[in-house]
Amino acid sequence: MGKSERLKHIKINGEEVVELDYGQIMPRLVYADVGRVPPMKDLYRIPGLEKHRAGVKKVMSSMLFVEKPLSRFPQGTRDLFPRKMRVENVTEAIMAAHPEIAGEFFTGVGHRCQFRESQILVEVLRILNANGITALPIHDAILVPASASTLAKRVMLYTFKRKTRIDGEVTILTAQQHPDEDHLLA
Repeated sequence: MGKSERLKHIKINGEEVVELDYGQIMPRLVYADVGRVPPMKDLYRIPGLEKHRAGVKKVMSSMLFVEKPLSRFPQGTRDLFPRKMRVENVTEAIMAAHPEIAGEFFTGVGHRCQFRESQILVEVLRILNANGITALPIHDAILVPASASTLAKRVMLYTFKRKTRIDGEVTILTAQQHPDEDHLLA
């Protein structure tokens, strides 16, 4: 089920749901691992590549999961950049924008971060459940009844900070926003 369908059709205790999503969780977790604070709010807005955020997000994710430099664009990303741009140009721009974590790219660190992400999300679910709030996990996001969105966001931010010692980002998406998944700041 896509975001739009989930938000329109899933109900918890008869109530409409909202989706709360951790923003840029993987690079934020890498920053936490190296004991640094991310230098910008949107870690996928790379100087010179601002119009290609969706592509940057996918390439950066690949850079965190592979163990050697990319020699070609990851599947489905070539069309997200100008024809003359090479994958090396993109990876170099990402590393230049993130010098504090540049040494972590191409090391497979994403796998460790994925486990840490799951630990954070389990803790969020545990806290919400202890407060009588049903939440459904979806990757780095949760669905909660709309009436619980404020508390759920506070719990997500609190848990991220407690587990990483850096601030997280959480966005709330409602059914009325009819999301276009390529333009979300998640």
